[in-house]
Amino acid sequence: MSREAARNAEPCLRFAPSRVVGLPGASEVVVRPDRLELRSGGRWVVLPFDEMARWPRPARLWRLLSRLGWRPRWLPVGDRDWFHPPRDRFFRFYTDPPLTVFLADEDRGIGYGETLFRRVQDVIGSGGFSTNDLG
Repeated sequence: MSREAARNAEPCLRFAPSRVVGLPGASEVVVRPDRLELRSGGRWVVLPFDEMARWPRPARLWRLLSRLGWRPRWLPVGDRDWFHPPRDRFFRFYTDPPLTVFLADEDRGIGYGETLFRRVQDVIGSGGFSTNDLG
């Protein structure tokens, strides 16, 4: 499989956030298993999860293991908060400065597993990363 075909086959979630704190003018978000991509000011900003993850100690050893293909499934890259209306639910990523992505509105009649909030968690989890629940 070509690199482009593999990239197209990976889980990917694209949406227009209700707002983003930490990156002015962000109008589109793409969540992939290994990174967060945001469109801001006509350009794409790519934020790899490996670079924002809170690695256990000794971090150097864990990063080496990650480059060899092994990563703990619980490696946190941010925090999340569900207890709001859909447009106020958010993920705050461990970037410097922190980046908070608020989700889009969605139908109230959908189940939790179909919500954008849950699907973002699923894509992040498919890459071996996680987020901490603030609720």
